[in-house]
Amino acid sequence: MNQLMTQEALAPAFFRERRKSDRSDGEMNLIVITGRGAGKILDISRDGLSFGCLYPHTFPSIWSMDIIDAKGIYIKHLTVHKVWEINSGHPDLTEKFELEIGVEFMDLTLRQEIVLEVLLNNLSVIDVEHSCLL
Repeated sequence: MNQLMTQEALAPAFFRERRKSDRSDGEMNLIVITGRGAGKILDISRDGLSFGCLYPHTFPSIWSMDIIDAKGIYIKHLTVHKVWEINSGHPDLTEKFELEIGVEFMDLTLRQEIVLEVLLNNLSVIDVEHSCLL
């Protein structure tokens, strides 16, 4: 799996423009569960995701999280690496969150890769259905 180089401090908007994979960022009912609470997933791809928290937290560089969607898909114990972070008051916050974080997935197991692929395929179907209704 390719790893993002995070040696430079880059603006979050720059990361959004340089995605290696297309991310689903439509209306999603996905949440992450971390040791510090839950957050709403803002966008997701095969390589990583971003999420927002209602309250500020401090996250380490590497940690574990779970992903849950409204249809019952549950991906447990994903190891992630923090790529960027936006704190409250910053003009780039996309929602009404106190904190937004972008992470990349690290060392996914085969099962995690399969379930992630199913989740992304479900989101693609929802995106297509939504665009047909417009």
